[in-house]
Amino acid sequence: MSIVSNLSATRRPRDNQVFSQATGMTHQMSWPATAVFLSLGLLAGGCMSNAAPSEASLSGTATYRERIALPAGAVFEATLEDVTRADAPAEVIGRTRMDSPGNPPFKFTIPYDPTRIDQSHRYTVRAKVTHGDQLMFTTDTQYPVLSAGQPSHVDLRMPPGTEPTASTATLEDTYWKLVRLGGTAVTVADGQREPHFVLQPGERRVAGSGGCNRMMGSYALDGDKLTFGQMAGTMMACPEGMDVEGAFHAALGKVATWRIDGETLELFDAGGASVAEFESRYMK
Repeated sequence: MSIVSNLSATRRPRDNQVFSQATGMTHQMSWPATAVFLSLGLLAGGCMSNAAPSEASLSGTATYRERIALPAGAVFEATLEDVTRADAPAEVIGRTRMDSPGNPPFKFTIPYDPTRIDQSHRYTVRAKVTHGDQLMFTTDTQYPVLSAGQPSHVDLRMPPGTEPTASTATLEDTYWKLVRLGGTAVTVADGQREPHFVLQPGERRVAGSGGCNRMMGSYALDGDKLTFGQMAGTMMACPEGMDVEGAFHAALGKVATWRIDGETLELFDAGGASVAEFESRYMK
C-alpha cells in the first residue's frame, strides 16, 4: 500500500503559486493552467508589438547648383503635402525647418502621422530657402512620394527664387493673375480666360474671373489683414477649368493675410499657410 501511495503522489500534477495583480492575492494554479496563462500573455504581447506606429518619417536631401554660401539667418523649410485635389489648396501633412542650415546638400527628415496617408492620394515634397522676406531658392518641380509605389526618400533640387525687388505693385487697383493654388501651378487651357481679380478700393469690391465665370464680391482690408466676402458670378459650365475655378473660390474664403514681393502677391490662411499666389498685370 505504501508503494501505491507513493506512485499516486508522484503522478499527481504539482500546483504552482501565481500572484494576481487584479486581486492582489496569491493563487494556486496547476501546471496546465499555468501554461495556458503564459501562452495568452505571449499572444497578447505579440498583438501589442504589431500595433501601427503613431509617427513615421520621410527623409531627403535638398541642394542648389549655385556656388554661393547662404547668409547668416537663412532658413531651410521642407513640407510634405497632399496634392490630390485639383479643386483645393494642397494640405500640409508634415513639415521641418532648419535655421542657419549651413551649406548644401541639406539633409532633412519630415515627421508625419501615417494614419493620414491614403494610398489613393498623391503626395509631394516642396522645399525652399528664405532669408528674411527674400526667397533665395525653391523647388519648381513636383517630387512624388509615399503612395502608388513612390519612395519615402527624395533628393530635391532648388533653382534660385526671385531676386528681392522693391514692391512696385499695389494690392488694390492691380490686375492679379492667379498662378498657383497651394502647392499646385495653375494652367489655362487654350481659349479660356485666365483666373484673376482686381480689388477696387472705392467700394471695396472684387471683380474678376474664375477662368470660366465672371466673379464679384466684397473684401475687407486692415493693414496686412485681408478677408473676402461671399463671391457671386455667372453660372456657365465650361468644358475645362471648372475644378480650378472652384478651388479659386474656396481659397479666397480662407484668406486671412497678404504679402507682396515685387510683382508677386501671396495670400495666406489664418495658420500662415499659402493658399494662392498671383502675378501683377498693370491696368491701363
